[in-house]
Amino acid sequence: MAKGSRWGFAVCVLLLLGSVAQAQPQHYTFVAEWAVERSQWSEFVNNFERNSRPVLERLLADGTLVGWGAFEAVVHVPGETTHGIWWTSRTIAGIERTRAELIRLAPSPAMLSAQVHRDYFLSAALHKARAGSGAGGYLYVSSYLTQPGKGQQWRQLWDKYRQPVFDELFNSGAIVFYGIDTEDVHTTDPGLRFVVHVSANAEAEDKIAAAFAAAEGKRSAEENRAIADAFGDVLQAGTHRDFFARILAWAHK
Repeated sequence: MAKGSRWGFAVCVLLLLGSVAQAQPQHYTFVAEWAVERSQWSEFVNNFERNSRPVLERLLADGTLVGWGAFEAVVHVPGETTHGIWWTSRTIAGIERTRAELIRLAPSPAMLSAQVHRDYFLSAALHKARAGSGAGGYLYVSSYLTQPGKGQQWRQLWDKYRQPVFDELFNSGAIVFYGIDTEDVHTTDPGLRFVVHVSANAEAEDKIAAAFAAAEGKRSAEENRAIADAFGDVLQAGTHRDFFARILAWAHK
């Protein structure tokens, strides 16, 4: 997944749109991000591998967490974050236990010298993940600002026109995780929705683009225009943003 990040992966309200929310366990995600100085990028990675990763692996193994990951931005924007870590739990207690252990670690020079630091505490309106671990894939976060009172309409449109393609890509293995996040601790506009996916590799990103293009190609120009208009009617114009990052490492149960 807002200034400094697109994660900030906001209201619980959509979390939990009826049956969708009730059909799956609750998932919370904490995201910590930094605008790391270019000279400190390798230090950030080395510190993560040496200090943070062992903590995250241990807490995943003992059930405190169900997932974690680290990333570095591919598309850089002046003044915005470049690197980050996330961890996911089914409980707030799990999120807090992890945060407490991480902040006890010796601080990395890369973090101390960061131009910007930003945290997000998120709730999942939708969370679908493949068990496993890896590195070298990609994180893509698209943020959408819904108009007041139209969050549920946006979700219904997304479920109808976007989720079937995500499910196809998930089933094929191109996507290892996808979901919709809102802020549980509100620090940005309550209407923000964050559509997140993690892909297996760069080739998978090509498959994702091709799959959405193919879905659009199966519809007439009139149908595509009507769908675009329907989304336009529930979103704040000009507020859509994307974040694209390379995965340093990830794991999920």
